[in-house]
Amino acid sequence: MQSFEIDKSDVLKVKNAILAGDETLKVVLEEYHASEIAILFERLDKSEQRHIINLLPAEIASEIISEMDEESHPEDLLFELHPDKRTEIVEELDYDDATDIISQLEDHEQKEILEDLQDEHASEIRNLLTYDEKTAGGLMNTEIICVNINLTKKDAIDEIIRQSEEMEEFYTIYVVDDEKIFKGIVSLKDIIKAKHNAQITELVKMDAVYVHPNTDQEEVANLISQYNLTSIPVIDDNQKLLGRVTFDDVIDVMEAESTEDILKIS
Repeated sequence: MQSFEIDKSDVLKVKNAILAGDETLKVVLEEYHASEIAILFERLDKSEQRHIINLLPAEIASEIISEMDEESHPEDLLFELHPDKRTEIVEELDYDDATDIISQLEDHEQKEILEDLQDEHASEIRNLLTYDEKTAGGLMNTEIICVNINLTKKDAIDEIIRQSEEMEEFYTIYVVDDEKIFKGIVSLKDIIKAKHNAQITELVKMDAVYVHPNTDQEEVANLISQYNLTSIPVIDDNQKLLGRVTFDDVIDVMEAESTEDILKIS
């Protein structure tokens, strides 16, 4: 739910800053969070939006685009950017966010964007594009932290540090075997608190709740809510770990369900 409300003075301030020049604009934009700039974009025209996105570093620009409302068509803004800037932004986005945005474009536009990406990024996004957007597969992010069940605490921590370099937030560690078969979960807290000589096999919770790629988004949201989860693993029919769906990924689904329930009651 958006807590920042668009004020005419904010819109006017940004518009005047654009006219005043890039240095002034940079100073003004520092007053706002990326999510607030995304809301302000609702009152700016496309050329003003592009100007701001081009001015900002890709890391911040990607946050703004990922926070934009669907009705503001972030996919159009993204596609209209110079290919180099566009590529930088897409490669900063989480795979699931990039997929959500790119999926709204025409096939030839998707192809153009994907061809400019590094192979790893392009491959992950192409894979996610194959899933229905209203399923766990369509919601999931393939960027996860997972460790082998046979590791010691020390080796697991080393592996977590290595994998976490490009992860913004994580609380749950997914556990797999040598064949990448999902075995369960372990919290970062439990690993840290465990004895120095502890083995992951002693810490893993084998009864973890999970979903399949074709699980409907409402069921995913219900499971996350029911079990008070920060994320839920997605596994295939062979029990191999594919990715995770986070609470943030389904919050819109939860809000839509709540609205539906209220309307039914009234």
